[in-house]
Order: sequence, then C-alpha cells, then structure tokens
Amino acid sequence: MIVTSLRRLDEIGPTLTPEKSPWFNHYFFLPLERFTEQEVINILSGLPMTPELRDGIQEVAGSNPTLLQNAGFILYNKLQSQKPSDVETFTKDFLTATRHFFQKIWQLSTEEEQAILILIALSRLKGRLPETKKRYDLGNIDIIFSQKEQKLNDLEERGIIIFNKTEKKTTYSFASSLMEWWVIQEIKNSNDEELEKRKKIFLNLMSKKQLERVKKVIGFLWENRDDVAPVIKWIPRLVNVLQAVF
Repeated sequence: MIVTSLRRLDEIGPTLTPEKSPWFNHYFFLPLERFTEQEVINILSGLPMTPELRDGIQEVAGSNPTLLQNAGFILYNKLQSQKPSDVETFTKDFLTATRHFFQKIWQLSTEEEQAILILIALSRLKGRLPETKKRYDLGNIDIIFSQKEQKLNDLEERGIIIFNKTEKKTTYSFASSLMEWWVIQEIKNSNDEELEKRKKIFLNLMSKKQLERVKKVIGFLWENRDDVAPVIKWIPRLVNVLQAVF
C-alpha cells in the first residue's frame, strides 16, 4: 500500500498509544524529491527555449513539478497566442495560477517553520528597500540557522528553500523567488496582534535582544510597505529574457 501526504505521517496521523509501537513504523518513508537539472531540461524541452529562458523559469519555479508545469503551460500559451503579451501579464497569470500552491505551503508549515521562512525572507530584503543601511539590522541570524539545521533540511527536502554552501558559511534562499515575494507579502500585511502571537515561537529561536531587532525590522517594513519592489523586480533573470521573447 502506498500512502501519499503533504506532511510526514507521524505529524498528521492519530496520537500514539503509550507503551505500544508507533503505528507509522509499518511504513517506509520516502520523500518525493525535486526535479534534477536534467529532468527540468526534459520537461521544458517541448518549448522553443534558450538556456537563459530555462534559467529564468527556474527562478520562479525552482525545481518544483507543479510550478514548472504552470510556468511552461502559461509560457506556451503566450508564445502561441497572436495577441501581444508582456512580462507583467505573464507574471500576473503565473501568480493567479499558483497562489493557492504558495498559500498551501505556508499553511502546512509549522509555526516554527514559518518563523524560519520569515527570517530568511527578511535577511534577503535589505537590498530591496531604499535607505536601509542604518535602520535595517537583523543582527547575526546565522547563529539561529546553525541551531535549526534539521528544520532547514526539512524545508530543503520539501523543495521550499535551497542551500548555498561555501568554505566560510552556508546561506539560505527560496527555491522560488515568487515564494520569497509571497512570504514578504505575508509579513507586510500582518499586524501587531499577529506579531505578538508569533513572539513565543521567535523566542524559541532567539534571545529577547535578537527578537527586538526582528520586531524593529518588521516595523520598518510596515512603515515602508509601499517601497517594497514590485513582483517583477524579484525575477530579474526571467524579466530580461521574456522582454526579448515577447
């Protein structure tokens, strides 16, 4: 018998019975892996596509089968259509088709995973806001990430984030740049009450001093919400290629 689920069975199944073997021990866990580079090439091979365009598609879709299928389908329709198109229209159509997917990823993530995704998104936001050098200071969140390697590995295994390892450090980013944009929208549209609810989760990850830094950065984001770069600015590689295609 094969069982598929969006979360591990031990996280979503019945509660365990004391002094009895866990019911999920009868199953062999095998996570569905993301597409490899070659598999991405194969799935997009039916489209008239340069390597640059393929890299741009991966910018918004990562190696996720659902996102790749949607991006390829929308791009194919745009190329086949006789109507003029543009990058903004492609991006809008892609977001409309995949919004539920990003929302489901967020809803199925635990509160701790959501907090980690927020930290990753905030750590990469500084360059996207004007005049942030003095006021945008998250402190050393690398310490937090180093203590949550298992959670980060789980997020990477599910294809939500990717690692970039060098000799000096490991950095984390979103597999899909639009998922990153989506998380920023979640933060931007939140409020003090929601932030207060997350306080306990954040305190499990960091010190009170670090939490104050994070709260100030979120407050700064709220103050400058109108200055957050529009969605197409989050996909520069794809924009550059699609401008030539369309």
